[in-house]
Amino acid sequence: MPLELHPLVEADLEAYDEIMKEAFSGEIFNLMYPSVYTTADRDHYLAKSLRQWRKHPDTIKKMKVVDTDLPDMDPLHKIIGVADWNFYPRARSPEELKAADEEGKDDGFAPNANVAFMEHFFGLLGESKKRILGGKPYVYLHILVTHPKHHRRGVGKMQLQWGIEQAEKLGLPVYLESSPMGRPLYERVGFETLDWLDFDAKKWGLDHDLPHALMLRPAKGGQK
Repeated sequence: MPLELHPLVEADLEAYDEIMKEAFSGEIFNLMYPSVYTTADRDHYLAKSLRQWRKHPDTIKKMKVVDTDLPDMDPLHKIIGVADWNFYPRARSPEELKAADEEGKDDGFAPNANVAFMEHFFGLLGESKKRILGGKPYVYLHILVTHPKHHRRGVGKMQLQWGIEQAEKLGLPVYLESSPMGRPLYERVGFETLDWLDFDAKKWGLDHDLPHALMLRPAKGGQK
């Protein structure tokens, strides 16, 4: 079944959210939305995502992998995987980094979100990026997910190849956070584990850890 990689378009956003929900339906998603994830929550998230995407089209690149053999009436527009890449090709000052942080807080949280957890968890992710990269130029792989029904078909590899190619054209490193399950995929294409996120899942009611590797692929290539 032929798979194709294309830029995501605005009309795909509901399918994008559905794939995200299916892929993250486990513990992290349940900590983010412990009671229920409603249409109002989805609409809040998609509206916030769309505003950021429209405001920063050169920074935010959303990609999709489609299975062209799926029926035309497929409810997910034949999309079986999505990725969000953020490109920061120039150095940013502490003031610019602070402004970006504040901008992300302007829209608040969805109605049923666990605000305390989300502020803590995403705050840790942000602080880790600052500690490792500061204001240096880099590419951030924010999201890489495949619908659970389509695992082991090379979807993630296709997405990674595209992002790495763009990063190498710019001569930039690529940064991401990964679960232990995803680490081997990233290691095969040159990512190294620099550290682990200092996140204690047991404080949030779980009886086990949810480790996240902080990974970097060093800069290669660059314009000649």
